[in-house]
Amino acid sequence: MKKNPERWVWYQHALKKSLRMMKWSLFFFCLGIVQVFATNSYSQQTRVSLTFEKSKLETVLNEIENQTDYYFLYNQDQIDVNRIVNIEVRDQKVDEILKQLFQSTDIEYSIHNRQIVLTSKNSDFEDVNSQQSLDITGKVTDSSGNDLPGVAVVVKGTSTGTITDFNGIFSISKVPSGSTLVFTFVGMRKVEVSVDNQSRIDVTMVEDAIGLEEVVAVGYGTQKKETLTGSIVNVDGEELKKSPNSNVSASLQGRLPGLVASQRSGEPGRDDPDILIRGSGTFGDNSPLVIIDGVPRDQMSRLNPDDIESVTVLKDASAAIYGARAANGVILITTKSGKIGKPTFNFSYNSAFSHPTKVPDVLDAATFAEVYNEGYWYRQGRPETGFTPFYSEAAIQKYRDGSDPILYPNTNWSDEVLKPHSLQQRVSLQANGGTESVRYLLSFAAMDQDGHYRNNPTKYTQYNMRVKVDVELNENLTVGANINANINKKNYASVDTETNFYNIIRANPTLVARYPNGLIGPGRLGENPLLLDQRGFDKYEDTPLFSTFTATYKVPFVKGLKIDASYNYDLRNQFEKKFNLPYSYYEYNVNTGEYDKVQATKTSTAELTDTYSKWTTKMFNYRITYEKTIDDHQFAVMVGQEQQENSYSYAMAYRKNFVSSAIDQINVGSSASEDKDNGGSASASAYNNYFGRLNYNYKSKYLAEFLFRYDGSQIFPEGERYGFFPGVSLGWRVSEENFMKENVSFINNLKLRFSHGQIGNDRVGQYQYLQSYSFGNNYVFGTSDAAAIYANTMPNPNITWEVSKKTDFGIEASFWQNLLGVEFTLWKENRSNILAARNLSIPNILGFSDLPDENIGKVDNHGYELIVRHRKTLGDFNYRVEGNVSFARSKIVYMDETPQSEEYQNKTGLPIGAELYYKADGIFNTQAELDAYPHVTGTQLGDIKVLDLNDDGVIDSNDQYRFDKTATPEIVFGLTIGMDYKNFDLTMFFQGQTNAYNYDGTFSGLGGSAFDNAYVERAQDRWTVDNPNGSMPRADAYSPGSTTFFLYDATFVRLKNLELGYTLPASLGAKIGLDDIRIYANGLNLLTWAKDIKWSDPELNGSSLYYPQLRVINLGVNVKF
Repeated sequence: MKKNPERWVWYQHALKKSLRMMKWSLFFFCLGIVQVFATNSYSQQTRVSLTFEKSKLETVLNEIENQTDYYFLYNQDQIDVNRIVNIEVRDQKVDEILKQLFQSTDIEYSIHNRQIVLTSKNSDFEDVNSQQSLDITGKVTDSSGNDLPGVAVVVKGTSTGTITDFNGIFSISKVPSGSTLVFTFVGMRKVEVSVDNQSRIDVTMVEDAIGLEEVVAVGYGTQKKETLTGSIVNVDGEELKKSPNSNVSASLQGRLPGLVASQRSGEPGRDDPDILIRGSGTFGDNSPLVIIDGVPRDQMSRLNPDDIESVTVLKDASAAIYGARAANGVILITTKSGKIGKPTFNFSYNSAFSHPTKVPDVLDAATFAEVYNEGYWYRQGRPETGFTPFYSEAAIQKYRDGSDPILYPNTNWSDEVLKPHSLQQRVSLQANGGTESVRYLLSFAAMDQDGHYRNNPTKYTQYNMRVKVDVELNENLTVGANINANINKKNYASVDTETNFYNIIRANPTLVARYPNGLIGPGRLGENPLLLDQRGFDKYEDTPLFSTFTATYKVPFVKGLKIDASYNYDLRNQFEKKFNLPYSYYEYNVNTGEYDKVQATKTSTAELTDTYSKWTTKMFNYRITYEKTIDDHQFAVMVGQEQQENSYSYAMAYRKNFVSSAIDQINVGSSASEDKDNGGSASASAYNNYFGRLNYNYKSKYLAEFLFRYDGSQIFPEGERYGFFPGVSLGWRVSEENFMKENVSFINNLKLRFSHGQIGNDRVGQYQYLQSYSFGNNYVFGTSDAAAIYANTMPNPNITWEVSKKTDFGIEASFWQNLLGVEFTLWKENRSNILAARNLSIPNILGFSDLPDENIGKVDNHGYELIVRHRKTLGDFNYRVEGNVSFARSKIVYMDETPQSEEYQNKTGLPIGAELYYKADGIFNTQAELDAYPHVTGTQLGDIKVLDLNDDGVIDSNDQYRFDKTATPEIVFGLTIGMDYKNFDLTMFFQGQTNAYNYDGTFSGLGGSAFDNAYVERAQDRWTVDNPNGSMPRADAYSPGSTTFFLYDATFVRLKNLELGYTLPASLGAKIGLDDIRIYANGLNLLTWAKDIKWSDPELNGSSLYYPQLRVINLGVNVKF
């Protein structure tokens, strides 16, 4: 413990035990409860056993804190906690032990509820509980307006002080004018306020994210940040709430180094991003394991943001505690719990308008016609005479001037089909409180999102309900229940999203969308998106219910021994109803001047498919934890066992030829055998695991952690079901060495850490060791038909786990009283035993054409991560800056790939997902150039020049090479800038990526025979006879395949979030019975700078024909009462 003559350090002891078990935010109320509950009975009943010989007084006090709910407050400058003492007592009252410890010394003690204040007889310290006259009063809150109990308030340069009560209120007397009050609390930045004759001082404290006392969630527990030895990063739930994003997973983008969240779509309810931790490490599923309140769950995106306490990511050997499912990393989500204190209610409401970040700009009708004529001329062989263009000059002029909107329309399909804005709303109400015996949290939230189609009621509605209760049945036994129910309702068009956007973006602008009289035209191929409301719907109702029941027992006769047990039952039901309806549109008859109604051919009769799906998870977990402190040595041991059973089933029913399309029920459809169908399936899996962890630290200076998991999975054959996954990590806090303290004072913390571990991956196809069969065509045996059955796969009885070996080296440092903080990590991963099939052909006579997967693949991965933090207080102005950047690159070491004639086509040695492209070398500008250079038959001037990589004089598939970058970014980064001045606060968050490339084949199309529209950027500066130096290929350009010409750098930087808030003065809220009122405005995806991709959102992976991401402008209010 460091000495500081300017302030009391009581809180360092008051929080020491509590922070081992919970986040500091929960502790605020736990400490405050001492102000309102009498504990005379507790002091009479609590007994302690101690045996110490030649030990420091501080060690003895720590042990009393470990065995009881007492905590000590004292001034370290007055109390010599390094004094050597001897004591041996058995089952004695704390009061008697204190008398024995301090007899014949100048130390006095007083017990107030559950705080024990130590003072010197020669001290001028005044007991805060005896103060009668109040000269200065005030209230301390955090940046969100929450009360802060337990804050130390000290007159600078003296030992006069107090702590705030559970309402954050403090009072302190006899404070000289001109002196300074110092406010300190673990995890918060120190605040100093000058006293200038005022009688009330209200203070807002800001979280100090660099604080070493911060508690971070780890596998099956928590640890102080200062003693962490693994590569673990976390983000506070309050930060996630600042994003108006309706999807929690997407809110993680750029906030956690090493985590890549690529959001392909902004469609309500279908906007889950693809999440990777440290890139791709296997040929199959690379998604991380998600643990919500200790249970593997896949519903992270649909959590209520107001319920989240923190999100933690395990990236290295620390994930080995989760064994065979953790090779791709682990995301730990901890939800909030009830807090000791009076009932408090937090209400929030926000309403937002959203619109697409970028809808591609496409050609108007006149330009489209001109470009189409160019392509038509090229397809006709470029005739110099006798050519009749497809669109005449007179027609093009009519498209341009709008003189005939029926026969010569100029349709902007995006404007016709998509609304400029849609509404998004969220409301949340949370209640929490409790006593020392019972703590509770009740939460409800509702959110709805409208879609952007004008003529379709696309809508997503989400309800979240949570009840969390913890009950201390007695001094040693605590039980709890955590129940979370969600209702997710989704209403979509019956036509898939990609088809819709093809019909919006690529539809010919010379086709009419809606006639002047309001009737709807056919659109592209009779699929006008304005008809979506007539074509039926696709509705989902998803109702997951998650429940966790826990018990914790502190063994009374073995100090430091604790037993935890939990049982989880998760049930998820999903019902999908997809109703396809026949529809019609109108065509203008030029002969009669009438509008003929035409029946569309896509669907001739109503068709209904009902699908029921059900998932269940049952899991039992128990753990035994033992903590022991011997002088300066601290030990913590945890062992546990876990069993999990999962099941899935679905049933499908189909009918068509409905009596009435107004009734969407299966029984209304035809019962004829040719008009109906049904199906279903079921699967199950089970796990049995044993795990453990040993933590050791000496003076919080030398740190070590050993962990393991012995994992068993039913996915693999009996002889291969169990695997052992160990991990070790070491840390050295160099800053705690005397030579550092004495010579390098500007370094507050310097820690080196190393970890190595082996982790498994079982995210593979289930039961590949079993032979599977399918039904085929009937066979005739004698005079009867018999159902045929055949083997459709070849089993592999020897498959087992994929194995990941992870190694990390990191350094963490903070300087100049935490003014600057830095964390840097180097890491590598070697993945082996990856399941993949060998590249061999087998005779079809065997009944199947593919070989089974085998554990043959190998992939290496490496990278680095950097975090830099800075913060400062300048009077009433506070600011903070935090930036992070991470790099990850994979390399295939071995896979049994097809032998290539050219080495540059091999996948080995390149990242996972590397694709083949023809290498572009500009555009053929002259006939001489075309004649002299190898090209594919049909190539013309204005086409893309492709390199002859193997120099054989022929352009064919052998000239494709495998590009060494993919659509997955190798480098991602984020920057947070926060500041507050008095009652105002401002937060900006920038996010971006680089070393990613995206091929957009849709963008390449221009002037083709399919009459599809094209992007403005593609048509601008295209090659023409009159523009032979154009930067873009000609209309209807010919290409042998995908070329690097249309492979674009997907680097971008985005202002992801911006929030401005104002907290009303407490006096205003008090007049109407409210504790705090904060109003705010924030935005999502406000500004984007893209290096190459200008025509669509640069984050889209692949085709730009998809529901775009959304820009959201949001207004909200938070009220606490």
